[in-house]
Amino acid sequence: MNRKRMLVICTLLLALSIGQSSTWGSRTNAAALAPERALHVQDNEASKDDDLLKTLGISSDEQLYDALYNGQTLADIAQTNNQDAQAIVDLQVAQLTEQLDQRLANKSITLEQYQAHKAELTQVVAKSVFGL
Repeated sequence: MNRKRMLVICTLLLALSIGQSSTWGSRTNAAALAPERALHVQDNEASKDDDLLKTLGISSDEQLYDALYNGQTLADIAQTNNQDAQAIVDLQVAQLTEQLDQRLANKSITLEQYQAHKAELTQVVAKSVFGL
């Protein structure tokens, strides 16, 4: 596997794992305390996945994983489907910013960590999307 493909796949997996690790405990606790809240959290996560697929112009996670495995970047996938690659960057920055905001509110990161992550977020996401 070439370095570009490995970078894109690792970045995607990291983003997915960060999203899951930051919400995993809240899903479990929400399910125990308020089942309707847990369903809302799960629906919100599914909605985020759907937003990415829609912005890429594809219909399934399998298509996404296959394309990434075959060496395409998220920008390549979007371009193949006549979509704007910058929209992918904007979407992922918005989603990751929301996660950072939540982590700051939950005090799982400091203000300094928040500011550092936020300052480099757009550049990191753009490099991932375009496979740089």
